[in-house]
Amino acid sequence: MNIRFVEAFYKNDTENELYIHTDEILPHYQVYWTYENTLQTHHRNFLFENDQKQVQFEFVYPKHKRVYFIIHFDNGIELLFGHRILPIDGLYNCRDIGGYLTDSKKRIKWGKCYRSDYLYYLKDSSLDYMMNLGIQTIIDFRSLKEISESPNRHINEKQTYVCDPNAQIAEIAGVLQSGETKNSEQDMAEYARHKVAEGVLNGDQKMIDQQIRFTTEKISQEAFSKTIKILSNPQNCPSFQHCRGGKDRTGFALMLLEGILGVHKEDIVYDYLLTAKAREEKNKLYYKRFLEESQDEAVAHYMYSLFDTKESYILASIDKILDEYQTIANYAKIVLGITDSEIEKLKEIYLE
Repeated sequence: MNIRFVEAFYKNDTENELYIHTDEILPHYQVYWTYENTLQTHHRNFLFENDQKQVQFEFVYPKHKRVYFIIHFDNGIELLFGHRILPIDGLYNCRDIGGYLTDSKKRIKWGKCYRSDYLYYLKDSSLDYMMNLGIQTIIDFRSLKEISESPNRHINEKQTYVCDPNAQIAEIAGVLQSGETKNSEQDMAEYARHKVAEGVLNGDQKMIDQQIRFTTEKISQEAFSKTIKILSNPQNCPSFQHCRGGKDRTGFALMLLEGILGVHKEDIVYDYLLTAKAREEKNKLYYKRFLEESQDEAVAHYMYSLFDTKESYILASIDKILDEYQTIANYAKIVLGITDSEIEKLKEIYLE
C-alpha cells in the first residue's frame, strides 16, 4: 500500500480533519489517540473507524500536552501521525514536519522538528503545552534588530542559535504583517504606490529573487550551513525553527532539511504552502487592513503579495539547486560544506 503521508488538522476544540494522502483505494482502518509519539505505546485510545481518505472526526484536544494518533489498517499496516498545525494560543503557523515519505521509503519522525512563526506572542494559556514538547534547540532566522524588538518567550529550551540569512524582503514583510508600527505600514503603502505606478502589480519577483539569493549569497549560505550542522547534532533535537511568520526564511531552511532527508519535491512544496492554510483567516484581515491604509485596491494587493505564500517562490530556489547540483543533498555538500557523516546523522535523528 503506497501512502505518501497521513496528517490531522485541528478546526476547533471538538472538530478535526483526517487526511490520508494516497492514490490507492484504502482498506478499512481504525484510528486511536495517545500521548506518546510511538507505535509501541500500550496506551492507545480508540477514536473511530472508516475507509475514506478524508474524514471529519470529533476529538476534544487537551490544552496542556500534545497528542498523537495511530491509524491501523486491516491489512496490518500502522502509521503514527499528528496534527500538522499545532493548536497553540499566540502562534498560528507552528507545524510538525513529521510523516513525510522519503526516497529511501523511510518517514520523518513526528515530534522531532517543528517550524513556526516567532514566540513573541505566545500566550500563557499555551506555555505548558509548549514546554511539554521538550524542545531542546531554537533556531531563529530573524535579524538581531528583529529579535531585540520582539524577543521570544522561553519554552524551557536548552539553547538558541541565531542564523540570520540577511532576508530584507522577509523582514520588511514581517513588520508589515505584524503592524507593530503605523509608520511601517504607511511607508510600505507609499513604496507599493510607487511600484504600482511603475506598472509592477505585485511583489512576486521580489519574493522569487529573495529565494534565489538564499541559494547564492555567501551570508545566506553561511546561515543555512550553520542551521544544518546544528540539526545534525542529536543533542539539539527536538528543534524549533522560526523567523517572524515561518514562511520564507524558515521555508528555505526546511526545504533544505527535507531535501537532504530525501522528501519528494511535491511534498516539500506542499509543506511550504501550508503557511497559506495556517493563516487563511488572518490573510483576509491583512488585506482589509492594507486596503484601509492605502485606499487603493492595487496598492493593497501589492502590500499583501509581500507575505503571500506561492508555489513559485519556493520552486525558484528548489529548481535552481536541482538545475545546478541535481539534488539538494549535493548542494548541501558542495556549497554548504555539509559532510556525508553529517547527512547520515540527520537521517539517523529524523528518519524511521
